[in-house]
Amino acid sequence: MLLSRRQFAALPLGLALPAGARLAATEPASLAQALGKRLPFGAAVTAAQLRDPAVAAFIAHQFGMLVAENAMKQESLSRGEGRYDFADADAIVDFARQRSMPVRGHALVWHHQAANWMFTDGAGEVSRATLVARLERYIADVVGHFRGRVFAWDVVNEAFQFDEPDAQTDAAGMRMSTWRRIIGPEFIAIAFRAAAKADPDALLFYNDYESQNPKKVAAMRGLVRDLRADGVRIDGIGHQMHCGRVWPKLADVADAIDALAAEGLRQHVTELDIALNDTLTGSAVQAATPELLQAQAQRYAELVNLLLSRRDKVSALLVWGIADAYSWLLGWPQPRFEAPLLFDTRLQPKPAYHAVLAAARAAQ
Repeated sequence: MLLSRRQFAALPLGLALPAGARLAATEPASLAQALGKRLPFGAAVTAAQLRDPAVAAFIAHQFGMLVAENAMKQESLSRGEGRYDFADADAIVDFARQRSMPVRGHALVWHHQAANWMFTDGAGEVSRATLVARLERYIADVVGHFRGRVFAWDVVNEAFQFDEPDAQTDAAGMRMSTWRRIIGPEFIAIAFRAAAKADPDALLFYNDYESQNPKKVAAMRGLVRDLRADGVRIDGIGHQMHCGRVWPKLADVADAIDALAAEGLRQHVTELDIALNDTLTGSAVQAATPELLQAQAQRYAELVNLLLSRRDKVSALLVWGIADAYSWLLGWPQPRFEAPLLFDTRLQPKPAYHAVLAAARAAQ
């Protein structure tokens, strides 16, 4: 059975550290410290991970910036119009602030893990005016709740779709999500305006996967220009960077970074992982062989070296999960083996960790 990212989020994966998994007596060098201000380094976390003292200590040591993997998405926060459960999200933000770790907010508007009540009322699907009002209130409430505690928001996530089978888009390549269908393409501008009003000091990002695709780069540049022409503030682009072992081409990533920098945008790599399979959705790999781990390490090193060479354009790097035991790829697009992160299921450094550490030290 294929699982969507929404369905995967409900699975009980990675909620507790595997039996016997604890930090080594001597902690490995901190990647956050090694990369330092040249490329601030962070990870997606859950509140459950922070409740385990050993895992929390590992996170505080290795990462210098946090983002909530799911706790700040609509489905997690919203309990109906004007009603919220901020417990897990606040736990992550409080943990970070106690350690002077900046927090990214993810994500205010997405076609997955949305709050389904927004789209319906007693008569069926809501009107455009009702959905706009609900969206504006939601963003005002959520961004307002975290005002001054979250330094950057992924305001809109994955609004464009290119070169995918059965994609349903408009003529500009915008995904025909419920947001797009009911409100129209203006839902993006509405969301950015609401976020800017709720926290004028927060950085506002558009975030997407396959952001090196030239079609998506062109769409994002067009979006930025349209928003700015209408007086809407957008500060940056988030590159998710869910990579396969041999994809995407580094030259395409470099070209995308350079093109978006030409628009005067900040850029973050927001969700990096590198699958052992050749492609992100592959399932041929059944074990983490030494050869695959070395190939993965080389790939991480190449990408981090590229980002360090463009440190004037890319100002943050976050991996999507703290270690292999917690990776979303264990259940997407179906349950399978994967090991895409820098630390293994026991929080021990992999060859990829050593490769990134070496790249960071070489750049000092």
